[in-house]
Amino acid sequence: MESTEGPTKRQQVASASASPYIPDDLVRRILLRLPSRSVLRFRAVCKAWLQLASDPVFALEHHALQPALPLVSSLRGGARSRNPLADPDPDPVDCRVEAFDLRAGEFRPAAVRFPDDSGRQFRLHGSCDGLLLLSSDDRFFVCNPATHQWTRLLSPLRSSWLAGFYRHGPTGEYRALFFRGNWAGWPRTNYYILVPDSRKGGGIGLPAEKAAGYRFRGSPLGPPALAHGRLHWMPRRKKQGHKIMVFDTATEVVTVMAPPLIREHMWLHEVGGELAMSCCCGNRVVATVELWLLQDYANDIWVCKHRVRLPRVEVSSFPFDETWRVFFMSAEEGVVVVTPEQKLLRYDMSGTLLGSFPCNGGRNLKITPYTLKESLVRHGFFETHENAGDRDDEPPPPFFRGL
Repeated sequence: MESTEGPTKRQQVASASASPYIPDDLVRRILLRLPSRSVLRFRAVCKAWLQLASDPVFALEHHALQPALPLVSSLRGGARSRNPLADPDPDPVDCRVEAFDLRAGEFRPAAVRFPDDSGRQFRLHGSCDGLLLLSSDDRFFVCNPATHQWTRLLSPLRSSWLAGFYRHGPTGEYRALFFRGNWAGWPRTNYYILVPDSRKGGGIGLPAEKAAGYRFRGSPLGPPALAHGRLHWMPRRKKQGHKIMVFDTATEVVTVMAPPLIREHMWLHEVGGELAMSCCCGNRVVATVELWLLQDYANDIWVCKHRVRLPRVEVSSFPFDETWRVFFMSAEEGVVVVTPEQKLLRYDMSGTLLGSFPCNGGRNLKITPYTLKESLVRHGFFETHENAGDRDDEPPPPFFRGL
């Protein structure tokens, strides 16, 4: 007669000891393809996984395999009571910046958030190698959403505006480029840099102005696009010659280049490592979105790769004065549009609707001009806050509170 009892304790131990062994190489390949949040959690599995996930070489390889996801911002809270006399103050406003995974069709967990009830301003200014440059009022911060590390820049000079955020190749430093106009009492327009791990900023002036045959006047137009190791700003209007301003992040020299065409609504961005320009043309009845790629960077040769017509119902109320806040365009992912109903609509390059994604209860949904490529790479300027900012007793920013 067969026994109906389960396996003995000795048999269970033998079975567990004979469980399949996962080779270290396979574990590495799996972890390399996971989001940063998952990798950080898996460090607690065992010492071997902790050692692997803490390896600087692994961090670089992991960053290289992460997708560059578009960042969107939205507001939550801040709503007043129906009886303003009984409740004159609105709820605290929660500003969130989230990455949107187009292939999965979902929002990633918030990269940063700014819960605030004092009316202070919060802005996202740049993204580079998994780092974000943020500001709260006149304070600028560099942070890593994956590791929740942060540091503060020194306060910028008066009458200054941020122009760009980049990595300086020769030194490996991450630098913030600021613009200061001659109306601030200075004899001429100039640019200067601030570095997260240094109390010194350096002015770079306009070293290439004469060589370029172009006079720089006024601040750079719009957020820059980083491609080929250079920052590129939108061409200014007729009085500026319709030229794209270019800043070499290695030599820190400013030059200019010609755009493919001039449209009323256009913006620069990076597509597959190449400089691209997207633009809207047509009227409020039918919107046509074009994608131009700089095919030959050395000779300024642009090619129109895609021309997409979108349904008029989706674009009838867009604020075209800030086109980059409502459009995202990629040769691989198609066109993503923000609707007045606080949804993201994704179209393919033939104008066919692929999906609709609500904002999950948020409002003021906007597509930022930046993408985030997660990084677990550690940086020395995050390890100490002794040189972060102007005050040592300053409380930490609320960017990661509740995340």
